[in-house]
Amino acid sequence: MNKKKIALFGGSFDPVHTDHVNIAKSCHQNLGFDEVWFIPAYLNPFKVEQHSTIKDRLAMLRIIEQKYDFIRINQYEITNNRPTYTYETLKYITKHYPDFEFAFIMGSDQLDSLESWNNFAELIQLMPFKVFLRDEDHYNKAIVDKYQLEVFTFDNHHLSSTDIRQLQHLNQQIPEINQYVNSHLLYLQERLASVMDAERYLHSINVGKMAQKLAVKWGIDEQKALVAGTLHDIAKCWSWEKHLWYLEHYLPFLVEEPKPIWHSFTGMLHLEKDWLIKDQEILQAVFNHTVGSIDMTWLDKVVFCADKISDERHYPGVEQYRELCFQDLEQGFKELVKMQYEQAVEKHGQNAIGILLTNTYNYFVKGEKD
Repeated sequence: MNKKKIALFGGSFDPVHTDHVNIAKSCHQNLGFDEVWFIPAYLNPFKVEQHSTIKDRLAMLRIIEQKYDFIRINQYEITNNRPTYTYETLKYITKHYPDFEFAFIMGSDQLDSLESWNNFAELIQLMPFKVFLRDEDHYNKAIVDKYQLEVFTFDNHHLSSTDIRQLQHLNQQIPEINQYVNSHLLYLQERLASVMDAERYLHSINVGKMAQKLAVKWGIDEQKALVAGTLHDIAKCWSWEKHLWYLEHYLPFLVEEPKPIWHSFTGMLHLEKDWLIKDQEILQAVFNHTVGSIDMTWLDKVVFCADKISDERHYPGVEQYRELCFQDLEQGFKELVKMQYEQAVEKHGQNAIGILLTNTYNYFVKGEKD
């Protein structure tokens, strides 16, 4: 009886991406492996930290496992609750699954460090190593020849988890994984803290938390409120040139609105075009968070209010506004619109505050419905 052939594929998978899956597909479709076992690391011995939690990395891998019947997740290294060397993992698996035939899968980018792996002399004898070429022109051919390693190509998009975390090549990422990352606000340090100062980052986190609290209070989707609130100022620190480019390309009529509120519109566009967020409720809440519109949903109002009453705000009267928003969201929203409007008029003059804020004020505060 032939043994079942299993390809072992270890890594951080932070996040798992299209090229990981394409390597697994090649193992199954081209090399004849019955299954591919993804082995997520608790912590890669060559790294000092992971960028997302074990829970999130496993959840993303389970999305992949459900899509492909030949993919399995092996949690040996996760359950060890400590960094685990590949040698230890492979010894454990071969001992506990003696009826299977194994091979170890690696990317060619790991060849340079291969001989420095723990217990390498014994490791290389445990099972065959299959090398997939991340770059067909540049890889350590000397190591391949020295240990007579087999090399293979695959449907290679040249992706990396680092690039994905930094919003690069998301159009080639697995859509379900990208949706999970966005809806769970993973990789905020790479995606938010890198494009805003510490004060703006703290404000963004606080607005997300406040929006979530208000959503819980008023029976609104708290996760959407958390996401929209946290990401509401994603474009706040952009240059005017960058704002202008997005508006001219996608919403040119909004160039006429005051520059200080452009980030509401370009933030929405950035999340839609670059983050690939498809949830229209989240996008609209970001769009409306500064000056609102006459078509405000309850989620819009939650994020609008949270932006004005987040915990780090200390302007006169903010405590009263906070209390009101938790007592009567509609009235709290109207009072905050009134405050926003009056401050804008005082600072910039009636003719320089933009049509959107004027319309919001007239509709909700003055009651002009026509």
